[in-house]
Amino acid sequence: MGLALLKEAESTTAYFKCGILGFQGSGKTYTASLLAIGIGNAIKNKTVAFVDTETGSDWLIPRLKAEGFKIYASKTRGFSDLIGVIEEAEKEGIGVLIVDSITHIWRDLCDAYDKKLNRKGRLQFQDWAILKGEWKEYTDLFINSNLHIIVCGRAGYEYDYDYNEDGTKDLIKTGTRMKVESEFGFEPSLVIEMERVTPSKQIMDELNEIEDPKLKRKRKQTFKPHIGSKWIHRAHILKDRADVMNGQSFDNPTFENFQPHFDFLNIGGEHLGVDTTRTSEDRFDIEGKPEWKKEKIRKDIALEEIQATMIKLWPSSSKEDKTAKANFLDVVFGTRSWTAVQERKLMELEDIVKCLKEFEEKYQKTNDIGIAWRTTIMPPTEEEIPSQDSENAPQSQNSEESILTPPKMGRE
Repeated sequence: MGLALLKEAESTTAYFKCGILGFQGSGKTYTASLLAIGIGNAIKNKTVAFVDTETGSDWLIPRLKAEGFKIYASKTRGFSDLIGVIEEAEKEGIGVLIVDSITHIWRDLCDAYDKKLNRKGRLQFQDWAILKGEWKEYTDLFINSNLHIIVCGRAGYEYDYDYNEDGTKDLIKTGTRMKVESEFGFEPSLVIEMERVTPSKQIMDELNEIEDPKLKRKRKQTFKPHIGSKWIHRAHILKDRADVMNGQSFDNPTFENFQPHFDFLNIGGEHLGVDTTRTSEDRFDIEGKPEWKKEKIRKDIALEEIQATMIKLWPSSSKEDKTAKANFLDVVFGTRSWTAVQERKLMELEDIVKCLKEFEEKYQKTNDIGIAWRTTIMPPTEEEIPSQDSENAPQSQNSEESILTPPKMGRE
């Protein structure tokens, strides 16, 4: 097979790309550290870099050092710094990079743009296209870098309207999402939502699932909440591209809980997320016009050139000139319909235009559309070369013999 763009498929995802979201105290940073330790031990590279926006790295140092890890940190909220850290960590062969919290990084990018343009917190619709374009530099690095990356972010609620029977509507919570650029969830191959619960809440959830109202009421009356109970940090798998853990939940998770996803990766192999060097820039000109629009303009020009030739040769609205125009279309295009001519391919129309000037000259000499066109696109036969005796003989506007179907001018 002579394939140019396609090749035999193989796994080229060799690095762990994970997103962890949750509300405060849900265990995002702690879970990220456990993942970093597990990955570092698995790949035998005990170095961890930390982009720290809220001093979380300070509390992980003892735990990581106790496991024999060396820790590097950049305490910053700058988007530009994040780009630099990813590039530096990859270059220096760092084992795992933790970003906590990506929410601050996103806010920094928005705030920086806001201050430069003095928007005063009122970003306009067209501003988001610019911000997303800048953010793409990070997402490309996140996907394609030869680096295991764990990104933590704050959770926020998603809202939607619930319409009532009387026509009113209520704003209700429909779910949670990470407080970051809206398309973030598409980049990680594993997305985890952390939740902080208590044994009391867990028991209440179980009570609410009881269908018998009498039994439910009796259980609730005898329920006594736990006082001073330890928190349970629960991990919910929102997305697992390996599809080995989708929808599962783990209480106080460890690396082993997420290892099925890690084992699915092509660890140690070639990594290629997306080839960002291949673009479609050649589809646009310097003014940003797409290829189809450029072709439409060229086609409109070619059609106007053909119309101009017909108007020049047969300028009036007389019956004779109208007939001549129809005959011209029939000879050149094999149709008398201008709409059908407009549907012809660009290259065919441009080939016709190249012949128009010569056709005009020959038509003015012969006054015969068929002969003028045929001798324009191919050498004339001996019969078609007028003799001196017949030079002054009258010639018809279009005899049946002159209405010839020309060879195709356009490219197939």
